[in-house]
Amino acid sequence: MNITITIDKSTFQSLGFPELMRLSSYYKHNVAPVLVMEILGDLKKETQEGKTPSDIRVKDFATKLFPMYSVVNAYYRTLVKGELSGEPVEMDGRPTLDIEKVVQPDAHRKGMVVRETAEEKAIYKWKDGKFTDADHDLSQLWRTLTTHENLLKNLQKILQATEHERLKSFDQLHEKVNSVLSDHSLQDRLLAYMIDNYGEGEIDGMRIFARWIAKGRPLLADFAPYTAYCLKVDLLFHLGLQSELIGTRPTNRVDLEYLYYLPFCNVFTSNDKIHKQLAPLLIREDQQFIVGTELKNDFKQIVDYLEKEGEEAKKKYVYEPPILEDSLTYGLWKEYFDYPKSSNMNRNLSEETLSKMKTTMDKIFKASEGEDVEFGEGEAEEFIVKKSYLSMTDPCFCGSGKQVIDCCIPREEFIKISQKHKDK
Repeated sequence: MNITITIDKSTFQSLGFPELMRLSSYYKHNVAPVLVMEILGDLKKETQEGKTPSDIRVKDFATKLFPMYSVVNAYYRTLVKGELSGEPVEMDGRPTLDIEKVVQPDAHRKGMVVRETAEEKAIYKWKDGKFTDADHDLSQLWRTLTTHENLLKNLQKILQATEHERLKSFDQLHEKVNSVLSDHSLQDRLLAYMIDNYGEGEIDGMRIFARWIAKGRPLLADFAPYTAYCLKVDLLFHLGLQSELIGTRPTNRVDLEYLYYLPFCNVFTSNDKIHKQLAPLLIREDQQFIVGTELKNDFKQIVDYLEKEGEEAKKKYVYEPPILEDSLTYGLWKEYFDYPKSSNMNRNLSEETLSKMKTTMDKIFKASEGEDVEFGEGEAEEFIVKKSYLSMTDPCFCGSGKQVIDCCIPREEFIKISQKHKDK
């Protein structure tokens, strides 16, 4: 059982290594690609005297990302292009991933193999302090584009030059955006806007319009729900900027990008003002927006509690949170899973059951590699395989909360295994 969480940089950098290790046990971290870019952007950030050098800072941030215990969501623009071209996008709190291939061992089974993303590959390098010339160039470009002092000021002037209604509150802003999105007379223009601004010359606008017309010219929200959601984010930002409800701080445009990934998580957390303003207007009824300082305090409490209670408590609460009545995480587990009633904590599996589970896992892995495998009736009708690599600084797979080299695989042994893998 896991709750999917998306974390922005303001919250991510506030969480210590022990806190993030515990978080990875109780939540599935769905990484927005923009977080990885923000981390890389620090590589070219000017460092004040006495502060941590920028390359060490990026390495430290990368060390707090655990690809084995997280996923990187597919890029939002890629998803919009796919949906406009007829590929549905699910928006139910589950991550949407880049699929490398689909395997079908027989008529009753289908599996998907998840591609290792460019972001995950980069994180592994940065953990070791390895930065390419391309990393440095991209970091410099990112900082140039995202710290331009007049970027949003100029955009605001352009927006204010047109005739517009001055909105006085975020409630009015929300109402205005919803009225635009539900106006049948505007749907052709809204669809054209999304094709022009998101298509990047890679999709067939004429074919998309033909499909839309054939379906009876429905609302964009019915024709391409995720595309309509991204348009809502854009409209909230532009109309809010136009009415000066949203400020012209250069990084606001970067921060906005996290909001495109809200449909793919259960919980979103941030300390940034723009997220506090807009996230409540975008989340579903079954979603939560948590201020970053509150999440930080919650995991400080959890880590302190487990340290105080000792090894027995750490083992007991490896995959399920401690039952602390004032804990945010405990409250979410209680809400989503009826925890602790539905707890697996005292579940004892027989050797026979464990053996069957291992056999099924072996079959799934072989099927993902293209081997012919015979499954039993009702066995693994759908499956997903994601290959990840374990860094020596990642949390140990046994759930102890320690780094892997301080627990189940000593440093020397880890290096040998790693070298053996590289030699294959």
